[in-house]
Amino acid sequence: MLINFFMNGIHKDEKKLSLCGIFALIAGVLNGFIGVGGGVLMLFILKIIYKNDVKAAFAALPAVILPMTVMSAALYCIREPDIVIKAMPLIPAALAGGFAGALLFEKIKSRALSLVFASVTLFAGVMATVK
Repeated sequence: MLINFFMNGIHKDEKKLSLCGIFALIAGVLNGFIGVGGGVLMLFILKIIYKNDVKAAFAALPAVILPMTVMSAALYCIREPDIVIKAMPLIPAALAGGFAGALLFEKIKSRALSLVFASVTLFAGVMATVK
């Protein structure tokens, strides 16, 4: 991604580059701190990098989130192994869903993709505030 970032010419705008770096740091903190929110913030950064190409931003998102998630998961496994072990049975279903979503990605239009993302984000926010 770093190579693509510089090839897109964004490095010429130092203010934009600095802002993206700051938001990427905040996204990493969110991911490690509460496990969510980092991806939402990274999507906005990627839309800047890919010049509002929504599909390119969504396609790059898992590659950017994966290292953040691996780092957070490793630390949680070390600190709270019992909590992580209880969640392990969900991994096969999540992987199957990720595979299915990647196959559907090519068939969905950018606008529909944005609407699905917004709906899921809104639902997750509401569910996080309800006991």
